[in-house]
Amino acid sequence: MYKRILHDGKMCYGKHAMFHLERCNENLLSVDAVKDFITTLVGEIDMVAFGECHCFRFGDGDETGLSGVQLIYTSSITIHTNDLHREGYLDVFSCKDFSEDQVVESIQRCFSPEHVTFQTVIRD
Repeated sequence: MYKRILHDGKMCYGKHAMFHLERCNENLLSVDAVKDFITTLVGEIDMVAFGECHCFRFGDGDETGLSGVQLIYTSSITIHTNDLHREGYLDVFSCKDFSEDQVVESIQRCFSPEHVTFQTVIRD
């Protein structure tokens, strides 16, 4: 039963939701806050972490930001940020279904972005 997402009456492999966070609060600049966000998100969307969350700061000038990754038993959660513009790019990919609305609620609670958009791709 490796295809567990039901979409338009068809069983599919997984769902990949991509979120764009704009004009976030100072939590977006903190390695610890981003790691806490990802760790909390795993539980809020009913996933199971595999190993620990990794998050690092790197880049130069207006390219400086954080990158974080958390493997989950059904795939991964990743985030990339931009300090200067206070933007974030969060991807949640899983072969187990999850609520994009819950992800948005989690984002809003931690980062208080002025704007969040997302798109979802269903993987056949």
